[in-house]
Amino acid sequence: MKLRTKEASRSQLQRAQRLHRREQRSRHGQTLVEGPQAVRELLACAPRLTRDLYITDEAVERHGDVAELASAAGVWTHVLAAQDMRDLSADAQGVVAVISTPEGPDLDSLLREASLIVATLDIADPGNLGTIIRTADAAGADAVVVGKASAELYSPKVMRSAAGSHFHVPCVAGIEASELAARAREAGLQVLTAEGTGEWELPVLVREAAEAKILGSAPSGPDLRRRALWFVGNEARGFAGRRIEGIDARVAIPIYGRAESLNVSMACAVTAYLTALS
Repeated sequence: MKLRTKEASRSQLQRAQRLHRREQRSRHGQTLVEGPQAVRELLACAPRLTRDLYITDEAVERHGDVAELASAAGVWTHVLAAQDMRDLSADAQGVVAVISTPEGPDLDSLLREASLIVATLDIADPGNLGTIIRTADAAGADAVVVGKASAELYSPKVMRSAAGSHFHVPCVAGIEASELAARAREAGLQVLTAEGTGEWELPVLVREAAEAKILGSAPSGPDLRRRALWFVGNEARGFAGRRIEGIDARVAIPIYGRAESLNVSMACAVTAYLTALS
């Protein structure tokens, strides 16, 4: 294994540090990927995006597979002292990559080909958005669509929380919800919202999908065997005060215990997995 190494200049490190600020990410079309897991997936799945890799000697020893991937991809690698790494990122476990911000895939092509899509509405917390992307990836979703009022799709905090899933599942940002619903329905997807209350309860839909599969009976409501786009709403307000034109059904996830609500990423997990399994 031979890393393509070069000493990082002070100005280069300062430019990388500034990518923690949104205006700098937007200006340069670059962002940071922090942590060995996210960088590992970057180098394995999308190495062409990588501009520079910063890593400590300790991280090279601890995460030899990351170093091997960097070597195979021929990316410029800068070995940093521990203090320089802390200045660059306090949360990266000694591994940070600067990447070109990915261009979004063609939404209409995704909609035509997808069986399951997760879409967000007003997800403000970067950790929640990253977890939703990671959950959608784990459930086998074909894409994640991030609404206009949600956290920044490629911010370092979102990418760290997603732990590399940005490089597994296509992600599109900045689509208005009613426009997305209309385009999804035109592509043959049913459009559903996951809510605390709704016309249909998710367990009923799961049971009816199973009965339809085994007995051939027609579901009385939305058919979870069909291609679907699921909207998940704001962490605190859900869909309150937001009207989305073109929704096929509002689906309730029942609360059987005494909790006030589900975390939005958990609601995503429940709906995505049950749809995938139906």
